[in-house]
Amino acid sequence: MHGHDVGVWVCEGSGLGLSPVLFMQAVCPYPLPHPLLVKWKPAAAPPRAFQKSGALPLVYSECGRLPSWPYHLHLFAPQAPIVQAFEQESSLQDWSIAVPVIGIVVIFDQQYDRPPSALSLSQLLSRSKSPQPHTNRSLDWARGQHLPVVVAALDYDDTSDSLREFRGRHNLEADIPVLLGPALADNRRRGEQGQSGQSSDTVSSVFRRRQVALDGEYARAVLGALFRQVERERHTP
Repeated sequence: MHGHDVGVWVCEGSGLGLSPVLFMQAVCPYPLPHPLLVKWKPAAAPPRAFQKSGALPLVYSECGRLPSWPYHLHLFAPQAPIVQAFEQESSLQDWSIAVPVIGIVVIFDQQYDRPPSALSLSQLLSRSKSPQPHTNRSLDWARGQHLPVVVAALDYDDTSDSLREFRGRHNLEADIPVLLGPALADNRRRGEQGQSGQSSDTVSSVFRRRQVALDGEYARAVLGALFRQVERERHTP
């Protein structure tokens, strides 16, 4: 550690499990993001999904000092297979992360962020009730950590109407910044598309070769917005 080290948690809101890794690599391409295990902290036994190892598998990237941050920055994300169990059964404070996590980035991608179908069973059963905002497990979990949150929204129209619709659908409070950004750049050959989530080796090769990439300038802007949010909350009585 380097003194004044802090962490940022990066998670996915719309189902594209690769996006936190792509975000990490967009911010700091080298060294590559790599696996990291952190231990369960409380005296009680860990949740069932983690009892065998007593550890939480993460993806980790050490970014160092960015221009907008006066700290040595570390990025953490849950590995895709355990996200649901992690968010349902634990909080950040339950795990022995080596640096204080001071903020959260939640990533949405327009291609995967779909409202419930009007013909879904749940909608038909509840159509007599007043319309409710769309609930999102990862976003609700992030809000529950009592840390500054910024939403990165990829591939949405850069208009006030698009932003208003996105905020309304996810019931986002005015104090949670939303940054609309460009779509992922997908440079895979046609025959490789659709395979990026099938195995860890495939996922590794996708981001290592920059076949799918998230815009670096945009990712740094998201972190800059998060730092401003951290500072704002720090100085709010």
